[in-house]
Amino acid sequence: MASQYLHILAFNIPYPPDYGGVIDVYYKLKALSAAGVRIILHCFEYGRLHSKELEDLCFKVYYYPRKSGLKYFLHSDPYIVSTRIAKSMPEHLLGDSFPVLFEGLHTTGVLDRCIQAKKRTLVRAHNIEHLYYRALAGSERNPFKKLFLWTEAKSLKRYEPLLHRADYILGIARHETAYFNEKYGNALFVPPFHRFEQVSSREGSGSYILFHGNLSVSENSESLLSLARKTLSKMPYEVVVAGKNPSQRFQLRLSAYSNIRVVANPGDQELDELIGNAHINLLVTSHSTGIKLKLLYALFAGRHCLVNPAMVHGTGLSSLCRVAETTQALEEHLHELMKRPFTSAEVQKRKKALKEFSNRANAEKILRILA
Repeated sequence: MASQYLHILAFNIPYPPDYGGVIDVYYKLKALSAAGVRIILHCFEYGRLHSKELEDLCFKVYYYPRKSGLKYFLHSDPYIVSTRIAKSMPEHLLGDSFPVLFEGLHTTGVLDRCIQAKKRTLVRAHNIEHLYYRALAGSERNPFKKLFLWTEAKSLKRYEPLLHRADYILGIARHETAYFNEKYGNALFVPPFHRFEQVSSREGSGSYILFHGNLSVSENSESLLSLARKTLSKMPYEVVVAGKNPSQRFQLRLSAYSNIRVVANPGDQELDELIGNAHINLLVTSHSTGIKLKLLYALFAGRHCLVNPAMVHGTGLSSLCRVAETTQALEEHLHELMKRPFTSAEVQKRKKALKEFSNRANAEKILRILA
C-alpha cells in the first residue's frame, strides 16, 4: 500500500486542528500518511494561513480561494458547495486515476466530473448537513443569519441525493451511517479521527466542573447560559467555562455568577490541563448530528463525563458517561459525581470501549475499500 495515492478535498485548511471538522480531517491525514498513503491535498482557504505542516505531511498541497458574494446565495446548489468550486482544480485533480476523498458535501461540486473520469469516490459525511443547518438556525439569534441557515438547510436537503453517485459514504456516527445506508446503500461507519493515541484519564478527584467548546457557536454559548441560569450558578462548586471566542455579552452575563469563571481561547496545553484536572466534564448539545469531538476529548483525557442524551445519541458511548435526561437529573448527578472519585476500573472500561476509535484502525478501514 506504500504506493497508494489519494486526493483529499478539504473544505478548509485543516491546520491548526482547532475545531471539530478540521480535527477529523487533519488526524485522518496523519493516520493515512503513517499507513503509507501519498496524499494530494486540495484546500479551500478563507481566514487561515498556508501550512508548512501540511506541506510536510502530504505529497502535494493545492490551495484555492473560497468564493463569496450574493450571486452564490442565488445559486441552485447550496452556498457551502457553490463557493467551493475552483476553475484550476480539475487540472490538478482529473489528470490521473487516483481515488478522491471529499470532505463533506461542501467539496462535492466536482464529484460528477470525478465519476466521469472513472475515479473511485468517497465522501466523508461530517453530519447530515440539512439537519445540522436546521439545528443551527433554531439556535441562531441574528435574523439574517437565521434566514441564511434555514435557506441553506432546504438547499442541502435537495442536494443530498447526489451522494448515491459516490462509491462510498464514510459516516461519522452510527445513526447517521444507518441513515445514509437506508437512503443510498453505500455507507460505511468510520468514527472521527482525533489526536489521542491512548486513554490518559487520571484517577482520583478534581475540584471543579468544566464546560468546554467553541463559544462563538450560538448552540454552545446559549446552552451554557441556560444551564448557568438554571443550575450551575446555584452550585457550591467552581465551574470553569473554556473555549474559543466567547462574545462580550456571553462573558458579561457569566460574570454575574461568583462561582463561574471563563477561560477564553485556551491554548492546547492549557485546555489539556483544564480537562485533565476537572472532576466533571459537562457536555451538552441541543442537536445530535455527527459526533462531538469534545466528547472524545473528555473521554480520552478527562474524569467523569456528564452529558445530555443528544450528546451521546448514535455514538455508542453512553455507557462511558452519566446521562441526564432532565435539568433536575443533571443537578442530582452533579452533586453525586462531585463526591465520587474517578477509579482505575473506570479508566480500564474506557480503554476497552475506545479501541474502536483508534486512528490506525480507522485508516485501515479506508485503505481496505481503496484496495
